[in-house]
Amino acid sequence: MRSVGVKIFCLSFFFCSVFSWAQVSPYDVTKKDYTPEVKLVHDFGNILNAVERSQLENKLVAYDDSTSTQIVVVTFKNLDGYPIELLGNEIGENWGVGQKDKYNGIVIVVSDEDRKVTLRGGYGIQAKMPPTVEKLIIDREMIPSFKQGNYYQGLDNAVNAIQKQLAGKYDAEPKSESGDAEGIIFFLVFLFIIILFIIIASKGGGSGGSRSRRGFNWGDVIFTSGGTSSWGSGGSSWGSGGSSWGGGSSGGGFGGFGGGSFGGGGASGSW
Repeated sequence: MRSVGVKIFCLSFFFCSVFSWAQVSPYDVTKKDYTPEVKLVHDFGNILNAVERSQLENKLVAYDDSTSTQIVVVTFKNLDGYPIELLGNEIGENWGVGQKDKYNGIVIVVSDEDRKVTLRGGYGIQAKMPPTVEKLIIDREMIPSFKQGNYYQGLDNAVNAIQKQLAGKYDAEPKSESGDAEGIIFFLVFLFIIILFIIIASKGGGSGGSRSRRGFNWGDVIFTSGGTSSWGSGGSSWGSGGSSWGGGSSGGGFGGFGGGSFGGGGASGSW
C-alpha cells in the first residue's frame, strides 16, 4: 500500500508540474530568447473565449495588413508583483512589436487578478499617441467594461479608439466642466477688452480744435483665443491626410514582428 501511495503522489506531482509549466509567466516572456507565437493576441491569462480571441486576432491582423501598425494584446492571470509598465515595455522591445525602422507597435497588457492594464507605444507611435490620450483610452474605453468582467468589450473598444486616434478621428476632448471653465475665462477676458476699449476711447476725446487725437487701434491689442485643443480634430497635424502612418498595405496579413524601441511613454490604470 505504501508503494501505491508513493506512486500516486509522484503522478500527482508530475501532472501539477506539467500544468504549472504550461502557464506562461511574465518572467518568461520578457527574456530575450523567448520566441512568441506568431500572432497578435496572446491570452496567457485565459480571460477570453475562443471566439473572442479569434475575432480580436482577425481585427488586429487586418489593421496590421492595411496600415503596418501592430497592436499586440497580452493577458496574464497575475503578475506576481512584476511592474506592469516594465512588462509592457519589455514585451514590445524584446518581441520587436511593430515594423522595422518604423517602430510603430502598440502593446496592451492586462492582468486579471491584479486588476491592472497598461498601454505602451513604440517611439515611432508616440507623437500620435501621447500619454494623455493613452490614459483617456484606458479610463474611458477599457475600465468600464473591465469592471463588468467583459474583457473582450473593453479590449475591442480600446482597439477601435486607437485606430481612430491614429487616423485623427478620436474624440479626445477634455471633460465638459473644463470646457465650461475655459469658456467663462474667455468671456471675462473679452469683457475686459471691451471695457478697456471704452476707457481708451473716452480719454481720446476732449475739447480743443488743434488737439492731437490717437484713436483706439485693435492692432495694439494682441490676444489669442485658441479654444480647446483636440487630438482628434480634423485639422490637427496628428491626423493629416498625407501622413505616412496610413500609407500602403504590408500585404499578406500578419507576418511577424520586427520593430521594438519601447520605453519612452505609456499609461496605466486599475479597476
